[in-house]
Amino acid sequence: MNTLHGRSLRRHGSGTPARSETIRRASRMLGWAAIGLVLFGINAALSEAAHQAGLVTYVFPRTLLWSILPYLAAFLLLHRALHLPSMEGTSIVGMATSLPFAVLLIVYAGFHIEYSRGAVLVGYLTTLAWIWFGYRRFVQQYVPVFGYLDPETLQHLNRIIAMPGATPPTKTRFEQIGSIEDAMHCDGILVERGMTADPARTRLLTEYRLGHLRMYSVERIGEMLTGRVGLDHIDENFFDDYADHYLFDNVKRLIDIVAVLLLAPMAVPVGLAVAVAVSMESHGGALFRQRRTGLFGKPFTMLKFRSMGVDKHGPAQFAARQDPRVTRVGRVIRKYRLDEIPQLWNVLVGDMSFIGPRPEQVPLVESFTESISYYPYRHLVRPGLSGWAQVQQGYVGTHEETVTKLSYDLYYVKHCSFALDLLIAVKTVRTLLTGYGAR
Repeated sequence: MNTLHGRSLRRHGSGTPARSETIRRASRMLGWAAIGLVLFGINAALSEAAHQAGLVTYVFPRTLLWSILPYLAAFLLLHRALHLPSMEGTSIVGMATSLPFAVLLIVYAGFHIEYSRGAVLVGYLTTLAWIWFGYRRFVQQYVPVFGYLDPETLQHLNRIIAMPGATPPTKTRFEQIGSIEDAMHCDGILVERGMTADPARTRLLTEYRLGHLRMYSVERIGEMLTGRVGLDHIDENFFDDYADHYLFDNVKRLIDIVAVLLLAPMAVPVGLAVAVAVSMESHGGALFRQRRTGLFGKPFTMLKFRSMGVDKHGPAQFAARQDPRVTRVGRVIRKYRLDEIPQLWNVLVGDMSFIGPRPEQVPLVESFTESISYYPYRHLVRPGLSGWAQVQQGYVGTHEETVTKLSYDLYYVKHCSFALDLLIAVKTVRTLLTGYGAR
């Protein structure tokens, strides 16, 4: 993992330092997007020739030209999502490509604009292939190089990466550096927050920053490589990373309300069918109500379709694999998350969001708060129907799995964004189709 290597400073003819590797990679991705526009130009020319030959209507080339807009939006989304772990490459590319074209179809339908389905398909496939090839070449298959000043810094990073339950990190190289000449080929510099500052080290870091080199804390690199927060390495700096973005929160709340209203025509009849099936199989009513901990630790009543037998005096506990309390209908609705349809009401009234850490039972939260450091931090954001921990880990049933789940939840708290929400939504679709992680 650790390679000691030095390189001479490369300079342009003017004598100014060469750009850092981070700037060069960004330029290459921008160039790749520009080359893709040439492909759209060729496609447009061929489609116009096909129109002149009577093979397609005039709508086909016009629609193909409009597809340039979602193409550019897809690259913009990809750029905004590059902070997400590169191991999520397939989902990131699918998200960045599919969303803009879905919006384009909505615009066509909403404004009754005539368009060619074939041209949209050609534009979508061209964009998907071009973005996927570029992402693999410049991001997923690229081995980033990070420089570090002290061996203790790399040892600290290794401890974070080796935390229990972590998936193998993406391939990365680390090199010890001692000058700007050594650092110019690096994608970033690892900085140990706890290191004692001294004038020489401060001057060196300033020189790196003026050379357009990105500075990363050891904890941040660990999060980039694993998609988790190292719980053993959280300190007061966690508060610096979390910020209450009012625009993000308000827009997300508006999206939640609109999404519930759009899903209601489909969710209501499906929910009624599930309620009838639950009521016919066992007594106790179709709905299950339970107190859960929400935003800022405020309790609320979460709704679900009942999937277990009634036990009013049962203690708060996790569902186990092959849990005998789960009914036959319950196993089906839990597998495909149909038991959570009533939670659309919780989303509508603001108790929950579509995306966020799953709300936990109040007694369990009180217990975990005593035994797990920083557990209440997960309540800094609104709980959700699906979250980063659910799509990465699935259901948890032990104290150890809860600790792992917390490391994913805190990653979301620190890095919540529309890009991350979209990635979670894409991976949630897989969960709904496969029943992954259900108990």
